[in-house]
Amino acid sequence: FRVSSKKRMKPDTIKSWAIARSIYKGVSFSKLHSDCIHFLHPKLLSEKLISMGDGDNLVFSKKNLFKIHERRFAVPELTFIFRNPYSCFKKIQLLKKFGNYIYSRNYDLTYLSTLMAVSLEATVVYMNNHFKCLNIMGDESGAVSFFLQGFDLPMINLIKNQESKWSVSGGSLDHESRVSFTFKNIDVGIQSCLGKINPLVGAASGDYEVNGYLPLLDKVGYCARLVGREIPILK
Repeated sequence: FRVSSKKRMKPDTIKSWAIARSIYKGVSFSKLHSDCIHFLHPKLLSEKLISMGDGDNLVFSKKNLFKIHERRFAVPELTFIFRNPYSCFKKIQLLKKFGNYIYSRNYDLTYLSTLMAVSLEATVVYMNNHFKCLNIMGDESGAVSFFLQGFDLPMINLIKNQESKWSVSGGSLDHESRVSFTFKNIDVGIQSCLGKINPLVGAASGDYEVNGYLPLLDKVGYCARLVGREIPILK
């Protein structure tokens, strides 16, 4: 299964798009902003520029999105700010609030779900665009659901949508998951998102419980590790 090079994003664009998408998805799971779930919905303006949210007033270059990911000072594109300075300021405040939250290490279910949303959203960007992940995923389908032990509903799911693209969703599904992954507790989940637990060791020690079609999970894991090497979640 191979994808035409004409349809591929450039490597740097994939990285910056993954960062923008993971911020957006993390904010929606963190419940830090409830007025509009699309408030920071990213949009590719060009190979070099990404807009955060409607109105195209908060726009970052790929270079500055990397700075956000690395917790360095990132200057948005000034030309766009004057379209709606107030909206832009609110978005910047939300980005700062989310950055403080994601680095705060709260040991609760909402924080774990947010951390997983950040990690998995970046992973699906690679699954949908990176040639290595496209090749390894092939025509796989079905849902991968992540649970916390003691809870019946999944915290978060990876599913293939109607456009044959992988996406992240929360809550229950209309159909049974193809594979389920259960964390023993919140701490195990957080350490796993941060890459602090070896999956093989975690499974052997009882930190994880995995059921279903394991080859699909292995392929997702491959893409997640690729993301972890290129854009670590809490660098």
